[in-house]
Amino acid sequence: MSTRVTRGLAAAFLLCLACPEEGLWGQSPGAELPTVAVMDFTGFLLGEGGNSAPLGKAVSAMLVTEFVGRPGLHVIERHQLAALIQEQKLALSGLVDEGQAVEIGKLVGAQYMLFGAATAAGGTLRMDVRAVDVETSEILAVDKLSGKTEELLDLVVRAADNFGGKLNLSPPSDRPDVEAVPARATIEFSRALDSEDKGDLDKAIEHYRNTLEIHPHHQGAKRALERLESGGGSDA
Repeated sequence: MSTRVTRGLAAAFLLCLACPEEGLWGQSPGAELPTVAVMDFTGFLLGEGGNSAPLGKAVSAMLVTEFVGRPGLHVIERHQLAALIQEQKLALSGLVDEGQAVEIGKLVGAQYMLFGAATAAGGTLRMDVRAVDVETSEILAVDKLSGKTEELLDLVVRAADNFGGKLNLSPPSDRPDVEAVPARATIEFSRALDSEDKGDLDKAIEHYRNTLEIHPHHQGAKRALERLESGGGSDA
């Protein structure tokens, strides 16, 4: 058995130990839903005074949150993905091409991998999204979206809708209206994710709380804060 497979199985085994009652991906035994994983996007948000934040991480986390709320799709959580590929000494973010995405997808058991880039400066946001079919290495979808920085959530929802359409999935019928997300909230959320990746959970919690003070309905920050405050910790 190759070193790659051995390491992948070891990482998967560790995750099974952490969630034995739910199975490897948190789904019930026998479930046959298409599985998607989202790599951290590249790119930064440039704020006032030249301050920057890793916007790509925020986009990845928000896409995961959006997918989790949709029927007919199983999603590998961002912190689970980090735990599984850490064994391979790979980074969640960085320049990822189709070949790398396919290899990582095979490692984590995903059928589809999403990756891309997101940049925001001067109040303008651009987001490029690519979806790869892991089995065939085919580029399933390519989206180029742009708008105002506070329209980030709207762009994330549109990207999720486009990907779901490729799989013939219906968008949620009871989805609330998409709210504008203040740039300051996105900066705090991005910094929270970065702090969590670095293992500084106290700082991560602080930034998640700051995110919710600015934007109380930020679902990504809510889910992350609940996980950390309940003792779930970070696998990154």
